[in-house]
Amino acid sequence: MAEVRRVSSCQWGWAVAAVVAAVLATGLGTVLAGPFAGLFVITAIAAFFPLAARESPRSFARACLVVGTGLLAWAVIGTIVGMFLFIPAGLLLIVATFADRDNRPGARFALTVPLVAAVVAAAVVTLFVRGTQDPDNEPPPTFHATLDPGGRYDDRDFELRKTRLRDYGATSAAVGVWPVGRLELVVGMPRVFAQGQSRDALKEQILRVPGVVEVRLCTFHTCD
Repeated sequence: MAEVRRVSSCQWGWAVAAVVAAVLATGLGTVLAGPFAGLFVITAIAAFFPLAARESPRSFARACLVVGTGLLAWAVIGTIVGMFLFIPAGLLLIVATFADRDNRPGARFALTVPLVAAVVAAAVVTLFVRGTQDPDNEPPPTFHATLDPGGRYDDRDFELRKTRLRDYGATSAAVGVWPVGRLELVVGMPRVFAQGQSRDALKEQILRVPGVVEVRLCTFHTCD
């Protein structure tokens, strides 16, 4: 009976390290970018795929390369929502791909996968940039309210005030770190306010939310 060949401990260790990095990225991303927590979880799940091919070394190496390269491409495409946190996981999977000299995906495969990923990433970013340059495709402005780092943002008063913003036209209200290092309440608004609602009235209500220090109006390109 033929002996089943398994992935070397060296490659396996790097792949497991990548999974750990992906889990940590998901935990951090969930805290810093709560509204996009689902994306972080789905992305982290992809890092587990190579582990399923432990008894097929060549498939394992190829899976590491595909998923690792995909994570790096996704990190570029999703930078704006924090996907850059998965860069370490992607790099570790690529290291796992080539860690065992006797088990590598082959030169043609190793060149094709990054090339395809780069083309896809470039195409997506280009389409996104072109779309946002058209004023009709730009998302509505948002209010970014800087919060006092020493405040409590899980108590009833804060949640109540945040929820009531919808009565003044807010389409969403979420606490996050935007950008990393600044705690903010990000409030979305419609393109056109309903009768009796206005941007100024919404801003005034945001300023009344406990812990709000200042409020900035941000378009897709700039913040005042």
